[in-house]
Amino acid sequence: MANSSTSSALRYMLIALSTSVRVPTNRKRSAQRVFRGDTNHGINSTSSTLRYILIALVAASLAGCSSGDSWKKVDVSAIPAPVHTLRFEQDLYAMDTNNLMGSEQALIAKYGSFYPYYVTQIMNWGQPNNRIDTARHDPHIDIEAFLRNPSDRSLYDTVEKQYKDISDIQKGISGMAQHFKYYFPKKRTVTTLYTFISEFGNGAATYGDTIICVGLDMYLGDKYIYYGSFDFPEFMKRKLRREYIVPNATEALYNEHFDKTAYNAELPLIEAIINEGKKYYFMECMLPETPDSLLIGYTSVQEEWCRKSEGSIWKYFNEQDLLYKVNFMEQKRYTSDGPTTGGMPPESPGKVGSWVGWQIVRKFMKNNSGKVSLDDLMNKYTAKQILSLANYKPK
Repeated sequence: MANSSTSSALRYMLIALSTSVRVPTNRKRSAQRVFRGDTNHGINSTSSTLRYILIALVAASLAGCSSGDSWKKVDVSAIPAPVHTLRFEQDLYAMDTNNLMGSEQALIAKYGSFYPYYVTQIMNWGQPNNRIDTARHDPHIDIEAFLRNPSDRSLYDTVEKQYKDISDIQKGISGMAQHFKYYFPKKRTVTTLYTFISEFGNGAATYGDTIICVGLDMYLGDKYIYYGSFDFPEFMKRKLRREYIVPNATEALYNEHFDKTAYNAELPLIEAIINEGKKYYFMECMLPETPDSLLIGYTSVQEEWCRKSEGSIWKYFNEQDLLYKVNFMEQKRYTSDGPTTGGMPPESPGKVGSWVGWQIVRKFMKNNSGKVSLDDLMNKYTAKQILSLANYKPK
């Protein structure tokens, strides 16, 4: 399904695993040297420590309860963005197997072109059975088989039990739509949410620029027994949970409007990581109350590792002369999701380059507060301009 965040992540993960590149020994040693760091920071004086504590306390008292993320919390209360929810999976299972044609017409009247798209592209019903047997067949045979299949019915029942009430998801999508209208008033925004099941094939995606589609069977929790049957790796299973639906939908919305693909064999790594940085900056603007860890898919421990290692990561990229190197595999290494990032210490999370790109874009926008709009960031500035104006020098 076009722009499916979860299925795309799995696809890229499989590509990365199948074409993994061994990190040269000298690069591993270099990474160990850079990330080992120096534990002696020269602050051994008790009086110096007390002075720093006092300064921090004074700064905190002056700041009061204000947050460093206050810039994200724009007032969208006057922006109407109602989202209409349609439960496609419920309507599908309400089909009369004795009158599929009649039931099908009712679904087409309600869902328009999404129904045939679901049948032929998401579920592949009516398509050739294999590469040898290329003949198409009547999709109604597959539809009836699906509706009568006990395993599929069990999956449907599980989804309906967990997602009987999806008002929280609808509210999250509506809030995202409000923020989108705030930042991009001339663009059309999301008005409709479709839910469906796809036998573990699709997560959150867009269908056109006004419809968000969510495959609820991809968000049944990391302990859901049948995910193990599909050999989903642990780093992916952890994100097959309800709280990832709205962030995944927001990523799909970004792809729908801006389509900044990280992988491009003709661009250097800096382009790839800043394109990723734009995406995550967009996502935090759309979802200002959502934790960073949920936006990028890290655990709190992984996010903390990135924050503590930020200077070392940047030093490593520069020492290895990676930023302006045009290498497709390097792009994948540092922007692909995974259990860890190749070339980095084993405790690092995946896509560390994407996280760094996010910090660069944040610094750029902070330095140009009030001068550069989110629309400008998306469309007017190149990666080299962003890096130059960010003056990004993490310690």
